[in-house]
Amino acid sequence: MRFIASRANYNTDIAHLAGLICELVHIAGAITIHSGKMYIVNSGIEGLSEQSQSSTTTRQRILVASLLLFNEHGEPNTTTNQIANEVDISPGNLHYHFRRKSDLVDALLAEFQADARRVLQPAGSEQTSLDDFWVFLHVLLECTAAYRFFFRDMESLIVEYPNVGKTLRHFAKGLAAAFELHLHTLADGHVLNPGSDELHVVARNLAVIALFSERFDALVEPSSTVDVSSLQIARSILNVLKPFVTEGAAQHLEELAAHYEM
Repeated sequence: MRFIASRANYNTDIAHLAGLICELVHIAGAITIHSGKMYIVNSGIEGLSEQSQSSTTTRQRILVASLLLFNEHGEPNTTTNQIANEVDISPGNLHYHFRRKSDLVDALLAEFQADARRVLQPAGSEQTSLDDFWVFLHVLLECTAAYRFFFRDMESLIVEYPNVGKTLRHFAKGLAAAFELHLHTLADGHVLNPGSDELHVVARNLAVIALFSERFDALVEPSSTVDVSSLQIARSILNVLKPFVTEGAAQHLEELAAHYEM
């Protein structure tokens, strides 16, 4: 049966999803509901990207080097001495800016939170096009690829750094809610035709694909690159939508998915 949400149900769904995203205490700003739409109020989080307007500092160079090494080798396999060598500074100079490796992880976590908040920014319209969803997907994959060590080393990081576990847990819940919101708006715009009881399950599946497919790809194909994995993730997510797409939008979805054929 075609799912077209009534205005009352639509507003209820929006409020429910907003409540889930509000769990991102450190990622999303305050979220308010007005006329069935969600709005994020800037939470004032200051991350590395907001400091980059000034000239590059030693502290920023340390964070960039740390992120690169963590992504390449994993946080557990990277030492502060290796980071100092990468930046071409003394270990004492690095210690001046970050006394412990945990301080580096916390700083990168704050930057991830700031970028994740932008990724989860709700659409300003009650209807979403496939192009809007495509842009959201690309911004999401850029974010998760940039901070991929958080997801690759998740188990060990959660044990060592409890704040990482809390943030990733909130992000995962918020991402599933964001996918569900997109599915609702695509259905409302007659782009998708899912059953009302399927939206939550499909959204959860999309979040799982987005967050954990890279680990699966690395397991079955160790030589797989980040770029190849991102292409596979994007193609997989778009293909999940195919059984639900309406006749009028089917061709456009095929065209978008074709961009990721390898």
